[in-house]
Amino acid sequence: MRFGLNNIGSIIAYGLSAVGLIFSLLVLLAGDESLDANVGASIWVTIAMFIVAIAVAVLSSVRGLLINPASLRGALVGVGSLVGIVLLCYMISSGSDYASYKNISESGSRWVSTGLNATYIITLIAAGTVLYSSLHRLGK
Repeated sequence: MRFGLNNIGSIIAYGLSAVGLIFSLLVLLAGDESLDANVGASIWVTIAMFIVAIAVAVLSSVRGLLINPASLRGALVGVGSLVGIVLLCYMISSGSDYASYKNISESGSRWVSTGLNATYIITLIAAGTVLYSSLHRLGK
């Protein structure tokens, strides 16, 4: 039996699912004295899995770009658009309302405002794209 990347990925996914299940059961079945330790261990396992997932996603994307270099232009346009939106949002955010919140600096408030504005803009672009696609399909 030949193992491809899909089979290896499935084996890794099942293994990580088993690890997650084990730590979930440890938290659920823990007594009061060991609950904090089990929750802490579960959080660290979750963080490690999250880092592994990010690394696999980035490496998979890089691998895809190396296999098909023609798609690099589209990827750069997408990344450039996102960077442009974030820069625009950073320029229009002020962070002047930081005084009305506890434990946040003006810079932190500005970055929160940047993230919210970027989310609003990207959501509007996505909704507009879906609407345009639906109307365009109806026209044909």
